[in-house]
Amino acid sequence: MAFRGARALSLGLRSAVPRVAGAAVRPGVMSFARTGAVIPQRFLHTSRPSLDALAVHKETDYNNLDTDWEFTPESYKEIEVVLAKYPANYKRSAVMPLLFIAQKQTEKMPEHKATGWVPLAAMNKIATVLDMPPMRVYEVASFYTMYNRQPIGKHNLQVCTTSPCMVCDAYGVLDAIKAHLGVEVGETTPDGLFHLMEAECLGCCVNAPMMQIAGPITNDAYYEDLTPESAIKIIEDLRAGKEPKKGSQIGRTTSMGVVKTALMGEPKAPECRSDI
Repeated sequence: MAFRGARALSLGLRSAVPRVAGAAVRPGVMSFARTGAVIPQRFLHTSRPSLDALAVHKETDYNNLDTDWEFTPESYKEIEVVLAKYPANYKRSAVMPLLFIAQKQTEKMPEHKATGWVPLAAMNKIATVLDMPPMRVYEVASFYTMYNRQPIGKHNLQVCTTSPCMVCDAYGVLDAIKAHLGVEVGETTPDGLFHLMEAECLGCCVNAPMMQIAGPITNDAYYEDLTPESAIKIIEDLRAGKEPKKGSQIGRTTSMGVVKTALMGEPKAPECRSDI
């Protein structure tokens, strides 16, 4: 069967353990050969999956070639809008937006665990819609980390830890969330409500630190000017089924300064000539 090509993704893509002078080096550990000292090293984006996890399709009872999955009429309307942007002979270029539409639709499908992910059957459906080989869809879905190919938590907490957020204590926020939920980055809480990950820059540096939350309540909203306390409050609102306040958590409008002006007093009027 043509779709069996999904299993070929693992060929030649197995991740190897890095070696220095013949010795295996564990990820996240920095070793100095002369002294023998081993120093823990914290990488900036610890949620990055291994190449092996990205490439291999794992057959399960809920994610296989026989899984029943179909776009809804609402999703087909979105697809029509997307396809209208491309010439008919280049409609394959729409593979990324269609993967996103599929992932958003799955958030609202209890039969597929109601979390944002793209089942194999959805990729095959996209291949049919775009008249392209299924393997081409698998390649795109397995390359970009924005596409989840296994079920995750109902609310996907994506904490930005890129440089501007990092210097504004993004790791303090991340560590508080980890401690509060009892999970590490890349894990889902046992109740299936929350998934935690680190994200690359989300383009909201002026309101750092921030996170984006995907899910049926938040719909990819941004939560900005975070503190450990405000981040936990957002999580507890979601747990209670409430929609948290979007945007800045300290009350400012968009990226307006905390105060509306940098002036320290009444501005001085311009000098006027006395003879005119």
